[in-house]
Amino acid sequence: MTQPPFDPYSQPMRPVEYPQAGPQPPFQSPYPGQMRNVDQHTTALVRPTAVVVSFVLWILTALSWPVGSVVRTLDEDGTIAGFGSIMALFASTCLAIACVWGAVLLLGGNYHARLGLCGGALVIGILALAAAIVAARDGDTGPLTWVVIVLRLALPAAASVFSFLPGTRQYFSGNLG
Repeated sequence: MTQPPFDPYSQPMRPVEYPQAGPQPPFQSPYPGQMRNVDQHTTALVRPTAVVVSFVLWILTALSWPVGSVVRTLDEDGTIAGFGSIMALFASTCLAIACVWGAVLLLGGNYHARLGLCGGALVIGILALAAAIVAARDGDTGPLTWVVIVLRLALPAAASVFSFLPGTRQYFSGNLG
């Protein structure tokens, strides 16, 4: 059995049946049955207190950089003038924005934000430790500068510890990327 040859001038397309305006009949699922009652109730994952404390500590860490830069510059020089002071303030503000962004993601349960914040805290902690060594070598560093350096070292360490406490594992395991 052979088919007739293709006729390019024939009507190969059929009209489409669009639904009529007005109320529509209810949708009939091609699959039988419905969800069981047990499947319709999901339990919300409760945010551990340690994650909230870690979030607050990360926000304080983020604030310690630009505010600390302003305080140190005003304490040591008396004014914010010059390229170095402005660039230090700009860099610390950028660091603070990144830290706040990571802290918000951490609060939402993002596993990678927790790792990124702790890794970033390690790198920034090394820089803060280098600043402490330079400040100790100068000898004429004021007490306000030492408070800023200690806060920059202690806050990220405490926030990292709180983000890895035993009760937080299940909260972060739901969002592995």
